[in-house]
Amino acid sequence: MAENRQFKYAEKITSSGFSKALAERVDAYFEARGVVSRHANLEMISKTILGFTLWIGIYLLIMSDRFSALGVVGLYVLHGFAQLYMSFNIAHDANHGAYSRSKRVNRVMAFVFDLVGVSSYMWRLLHNDSHHAFVNIREADTTFVSGKIFRFSPHDRRRSYHRYQHLYAPLIYSLSTLDWVMTKDYRWLFFTGSFGNRKITRHPARELIPLFAGKAFYYTYMLVIPLLFLSVPWYAVVLGFLVMHLFAGFIIALIFQPNHFNEDASFPEPDEEGHISNNYIRHIFDTTSDYARGNPFACWILGCLNLHVIHHMFPQICHVHYPALTRIVIGTAKEHGLIYRENRTITGAFLAHLRWLKVLGRGEERPVVSVAAVPG
Repeated sequence: MAENRQFKYAEKITSSGFSKALAERVDAYFEARGVVSRHANLEMISKTILGFTLWIGIYLLIMSDRFSALGVVGLYVLHGFAQLYMSFNIAHDANHGAYSRSKRVNRVMAFVFDLVGVSSYMWRLLHNDSHHAFVNIREADTTFVSGKIFRFSPHDRRRSYHRYQHLYAPLIYSLSTLDWVMTKDYRWLFFTGSFGNRKITRHPARELIPLFAGKAFYYTYMLVIPLLFLSVPWYAVVLGFLVMHLFAGFIIALIFQPNHFNEDASFPEPDEEGHISNNYIRHIFDTTSDYARGNPFACWILGCLNLHVIHHMFPQICHVHYPALTRIVIGTAKEHGLIYRENRTITGAFLAHLRWLKVLGRGEERPVVSVAAVPG
């Protein structure tokens, strides 16, 4: 991360016509339905209840000690599904302030991340302050950080082993949530003080206490308690934990990587002063793609994270409104000459991502054109 550079979108390039029209139509959408709140509705509350029911119920089945070693491994995988469901549908909205108009309620529901081993505080720094603010901008978007394992951008240095990155990517991706709950939050906490434009020299105690308490709670209920009280061999518990995370890690990559890392996406480079030759709305269209828009079940189970364009435009609106709002975005974008990109299926989107990794790994990407702004 750059220590002193502050990133900023150019103010001369605007899409005010699109932004104004979209805002008016989004307002009209809620007014026409008599909806006062843009936050959780009855559907969202029912999804929340389902999430906690799955999380608690499957864990009770694990601790019932009625299953074989193989059965325990299978239940761990199911619990991993419950953890993903809660992360996608509850914690993600809450951390964006989209679950409720109450900051306190959002804060409480955001702790769902801590319940599943991920620090909600570090997530906000890595996701809100870094990724959302500066999508596909190196040194600002933390999703680019891979320890040089991957080449995600044509601006990154290509190494010889990147030729095979499209082959080893699924395996490395599968390790991502295991890394996250065990090391990632600690690495960013202790060794990084830059998140987008935000520089942190000291993390507040009110954030550190939930971080460490959440980690301890997760390790205790997922590993320590089962190891102490289940009659199955210890390796069944450890294997279940590992397989659960291999499953969860791959699903996370399947859902998130295609949104921004594909051949249609733009990878703007700021100038030396951090100026980005774009406005934020156009930047979203240039760097973000949707997929499986015609699959209502995928949208429901994923917290509409497949509808990523509208999410980046209105992260503080509850995801249950995204299918309808995406149709508004598509129509408005067409009128204003903005290109909306999508892939029809989840599989197709992920394969497109792997093709992009292959292109980058072989150094066959299109020539990079500088888009740095000249500050006015």
